[in-house]
Amino acid sequence: MSNPHDLITLGAAEIARRIRARQVSVSDVVDAHIQRIVEVNPRLNAVVVPNFEQARAEARAADERLARAGDSDLPPLFGVPVTIKDCFPVEGLRCTAGSWFLRNSVAGQDAAAVRRLREAGAIILGKTNLPDMCWMIETENPVFGRTNNPRDPRRTVGGSSGGEGAIIAAGGSPLGLGSDVAGSVRVPAAATGIVSLKPSAGRTPTGGHLPDLEPVVPGWNTAGPLARRVEDLALALSVLSETPVADYRAVSLEGRRLLPYALFGSRQQMRETVQKATGALERAGMHRAANVRLPVIPTLLTYSSLMGRRVYPAAYRALGGGRPYDTRAELQASLRGQSQINPQIVAFMALTDWPLRLLPLLGFDERRLERLRERFLTMMGDGGLIVTNVLRCAAPHHGWGWRMAALPIANTMIYNALGFPSVVVPVGWTGRRLPLAVQVVARPGEDEVALAAAAELERAFGGWRLAMA
Repeated sequence: MSNPHDLITLGAAEIARRIRARQVSVSDVVDAHIQRIVEVNPRLNAVVVPNFEQARAEARAADERLARAGDSDLPPLFGVPVTIKDCFPVEGLRCTAGSWFLRNSVAGQDAAAVRRLREAGAIILGKTNLPDMCWMIETENPVFGRTNNPRDPRRTVGGSSGGEGAIIAAGGSPLGLGSDVAGSVRVPAAATGIVSLKPSAGRTPTGGHLPDLEPVVPGWNTAGPLARRVEDLALALSVLSETPVADYRAVSLEGRRLLPYALFGSRQQMRETVQKATGALERAGMHRAANVRLPVIPTLLTYSSLMGRRVYPAAYRALGGGRPYDTRAELQASLRGQSQINPQIVAFMALTDWPLRLLPLLGFDERRLERLRERFLTMMGDGGLIVTNVLRCAAPHHGWGWRMAALPIANTMIYNALGFPSVVVPVGWTGRRLPLAVQVVARPGEDEVALAAAAELERAFGGWRLAMA
């Protein structure tokens, strides 16, 4: 019998290695994480659809397989417990996507990314919380309520993969599956002090995801992992990727161009965090570019323009449960406390709808996006990277989403539009033990380069720390 506390501090890759070496049993690993979820979840509200009995049964079967057949030909995630964001259907489990209209829905089959995790030997502990249809930067919905940050329950976990961020940071899961169309695996990672990967556009499957955005913005929404350690992200990518994955440990950072950028309006603490990360990557051999002026604002406006024109109609249908969405009627219902949609989302949609409709008239269209992508690629150079903050400050207090329309998370959403991969990693902590994180952004298809740089930052600064220890 292994010490349960020790097991909840191991990363997914290390757990997989120890199971193969028969240093731990699958049942002990799964039980330790279930015990941790039971301990912390009442304060977090992160795991909203538990799958504990099925997980224990699968763990027993895995141990029996090991005893019978040995450790040859084991899949890469054999026996590793995982959690799944509740926008990915898991066969036989409730699948709400945070929507009141789907509150009683049960999935008939696995989403494509879930299927790959299962085939790789992962054991699903349960599903995690999110905002209605993934459509907000805070994790709260009318079905399950709000998720709290394990670093400080008065603060947000971000969104929309906020349940994953909370339970992984608190030790209840070593690996989670999230999705990201505007920052949804990166913001929770930055807010809770874990690592995450938004893969390159189209690199991981999104089939079955709720809502389905692929027809309107191909490649913008990605399925991506959240985890404790960078090597866990690489392991998950090797399972999820549609294309071959190289060993990030073989990637040299020597001589690569580095573009540091602090988001406009960032607090001094976050600017210093970007500088700190930049210094570490310079010491690893990267060459820092001077006077970096990335075209962030025009890219943000172009992203917003295309979101308004392409995505909002689909989002309205999804938020309204398939019925026509009337902005004025929904606002009135929300003010009376009668709306079945999160009031933050109702307000955000109302505030941004018409302004976004004007942006295409100003030339913020697909052709401009292509020109901006070329500008980014030229500035980065071959194999280059951007290092930048995700949040303007450490994890904000609850209610941050109400300011979303005025203070967009420009440092995440633009990379969805550009199709660039991005890895988030903590590089410091405030005096109140809140994480200070950066994201490392690479050129399309060069996820492994971003992972290599993030691993260097993890090595330099220590990476994830257990929350609620």
